[in-house]
Order: sequence, then C-alpha cells, then structure tokens
Amino acid sequence: MTRSRGGTDGTPLLSVRDLRTRIRTDDGWLHAVDGVSFDVDRGETVCLVGESGSGKSVTCESLTGLVPQPPAEVSSDAVEFDGESVADRSEAELRSIRGRRIAHVFQNPQSALDPVYTVGEQVTEPIRIHEDVSRSTARDRAVDLLRRVGIPRAGERLDSHPHEFSGGMQQRIAIAVALAGDPDLLIADEPTTAVDVTVQARLLDLFRSIAGDGTSMLLVTHDLRVVAAVADRVLVMYGGTIVERGPVEAVFSDPSHPYTQALFDSYGVSDGASIAERTARGEIPTDGCRFRAECPHAVDECAGGAQPAFRSVADSSDHAASCVHYGPDGDPSAIRENATSPMDSRAERGAERRSTDPAESPATPTPDTEGERR
Repeated sequence: MTRSRGGTDGTPLLSVRDLRTRIRTDDGWLHAVDGVSFDVDRGETVCLVGESGSGKSVTCESLTGLVPQPPAEVSSDAVEFDGESVADRSEAELRSIRGRRIAHVFQNPQSALDPVYTVGEQVTEPIRIHEDVSRSTARDRAVDLLRRVGIPRAGERLDSHPHEFSGGMQQRIAIAVALAGDPDLLIADEPTTAVDVTVQARLLDLFRSIAGDGTSMLLVTHDLRVVAAVADRVLVMYGGTIVERGPVEAVFSDPSHPYTQALFDSYGVSDGASIAERTARGEIPTDGCRFRAECPHAVDECAGGAQPAFRSVADSSDHAASCVHYGPDGDPSAIRENATSPMDSRAERGAERRSTDPAESPATPTPDTEGERR
C-alpha cells in the first residue's frame, strides 16, 4: 500500500530547530546534542555523518522520545513532523507516530529483534497495531515485505526465529519490521555497520528502492561510501553540533569545514577514544567551535560564545559551513587553498575498486548463503 505523502505547500516533512539533549553522568552533564537544526524534505534522503560519539544516534532518538528521561533532558525550539509539533507530545501520542509515521531501524538487529517471537509475529505486529486487518492479511503482507528486503523462501521463513538467520538477514528483517507500518520517514542508525561488503551492497540497493518509492530517510552513518551511494543531502556532525551541511555532490567535491576535510582524509581524527568520551574528559570545547582544539586553522575568534554561524560556501545557499573563516572578516582560502577533494583524490582508486568491490557497484539481490545454511 502506498499512502499519500501530502505536503503540497512545500513544507518539509521533518523540521528540527535548536534540538538539545544533555545526559546526567557521574561526572556532570554531557551535552550529547547541542543546538542541532535541520530539515528533511518529502522523498529526500539525508545522511548524518561523523565519528562515533558525535551525537548522531542521540539526535535521532531524541526526535521521537526514545532517549530515557531521566537521565537525559531533551529540549528544542521546535520539532515538527508533517507540519505538526511533536516536541510536546505525550508518550501515548508518540507511540501512535512511531512505527506508523516514523519508523526506526536500530544499529544492532540482534537487540532490536525479540528472540522469543517468530519473524512473522514481529513483522505482522505493527501491521495489526496500526491497521484494522485480519491475521491472514497481515501475514500475506509480511511475506511480501520479507521478499522485498531479499529474504529467500519468505513464506517458509516467516515461522523461523531471529537466531536462525545470519547477521545480514537479521538486519533485513529489522528493516521489514520498520517498513511494516508504511512510514513516511525511515530513520536508520548505522544499518550497514555489522555486515560484510556484499550484504552492504544489497542493503544500499534496498535503501535506494525505498527512497524511490517516496519514503523520506534520515540515515546515520560514519561510512562515506554509504553517504555517496544514497544521500541527497549531508549533515556533518562533531561534538554534538552540525559543522557543515549541503547537497552530497557539493560536500564531497568541496569539503569546506576543517573537520569535514579531516574526516574525508582519514575517516576520523580521534586517538581511539570516542568524541563522547573526550567531551566527558573536557578535551572537546563546549562553546565556540567544538573542533578548534584539533583544527590546524583555529584562531582566537573560534573560542568562546556560541557555535560559529553557518555561512554559505562558494556562493551556494545550500552548502554552508559553521566556521569563522567564512564570516565577513574571515579568509576561506586559509582552509580551502590546500584542501583536496575526496571525489578527485579517490576517483582513480574508486575506479579500480568497482571491478572487485561489491560495495562500489550495483549488486544483484541473490540469496544470503549463510542464511540459507541456517
């Protein structure tokens, strides 16, 4: 079933303004999300990218009340979904939105799927909760969903338990459960992290298919290959804030914030400790530019006060960086003069990989042999 997505007035499906989540720890308050604002348009795929601990997952879970309060405290100027505020909804009201209108795919399918119940029971449950259909109709829909996500012999495997499937198959089943309510927005948290490159390629094909059907997606990842494969727009996060945003082509061809450049160059700049751990130890600033302690281009203006304002990059209103060097008194050439484009620097290696790396080329949905053996 395909439901009308609405929104003919041009308003975004999801609009978030100044989202803040702080978590009480033994060492005091941890500002996991610190003033995040973004939109997700209808039918658009937006990727939140950054190192582990940068606040990506907490941002997504804060939107629909999945962060336990306490120990967390969540506030915002506005969180609107389909033109209506969800920031002040009760837990009962949020439950009516979760699953039906907004669905989550969590990072670990082993913990997301209940080992006690069969796959069929878990896929049919959201269908029957949100729609008045018979058990047999829900079961038929569940078979169709499992086929769509690439589960072989879907009708037979409906009565299997999660432990009878491989990790890649479990992730597909978790996606089927999320799609069961026919959501307008799918939030997927690192959905390709725990699978090998062959399964990852199949999952990326699946996400492209979901987007092609008109479902909006907010995808959390630290894998730049995933971003390049599915994103329309990119939000780069560091230390609980967004430091750069823009269309995927613009950000990949011209990474403009010093952290984005470091991320592309090294897939991370940490010493092994997560950003959350370094923030708790006081190693990451909680004011001004969060990246300034590690930035080779930091100046006095980077310290103190609020996060630097977003400024357009290369006269593009869609591509912007939160960096003082793009302000009226700054010098963007100081950080962009020697910056290398990941599109250019990896183009030759990417061309070589495509002939051998399944994650770099379209994959044919074939049965998961590990799942078949089980």
